[in-house]
Amino acid sequence: MSAMQTRADLATRQFFVERVFDAPRTLVFEAFTKSEHLVHWWGPKGWTLPVCELDFRVGGKWHYCMKGPEDMESWGLAVYEEINAPESFLYRDYFSNAEGMISEGMPGMLIRMEFIEEPGNKTKVVSTTLFNKAEDLEQVIEMGMVEGLTETWDRLVEYLTTR
Repeated sequence: MSAMQTRADLATRQFFVERVFDAPRTLVFEAFTKSEHLVHWWGPKGWTLPVCELDFRVGGKWHYCMKGPEDMESWGLAVYEEINAPESFLYRDYFSNAEGMISEGMPGMLIRMEFIEEPGNKTKVVSTTLFNKAEDLEQVIEMGMVEGLTETWDRLVEYLTTR
């Protein structure tokens, strides 16, 4: 396992995340694309995923709810635009409500996930997120995106060791 690397580029409105996982590419890809895996690791430490409705296909959606301390809820909606299993997928990511309606005033994102085979049966995951405006990128960073992603991907490391 390697440490997660992140980089924000306000000029291009992009946020980059990279980490190597000690697991085969097919398993890591499935961990990101199947609800039976996601429910075990998605979300920061101390959060659960009580709602995880996933239709992983082009045009399909992933509607989910992360539940945190003191019953705090954070809803999200992903819409898949491109799938090249097990190499990559592209999706639009939104904050939403319980009904799956996109939250007004919250930034939407276009995210490309890449899964690269590494020597020793390891997988490098590269996530590239494009924002409409640099201010949107700044907003999610201020909301704790880096910390949340780090804790989430740390939980994935723990989950993969049980597989």
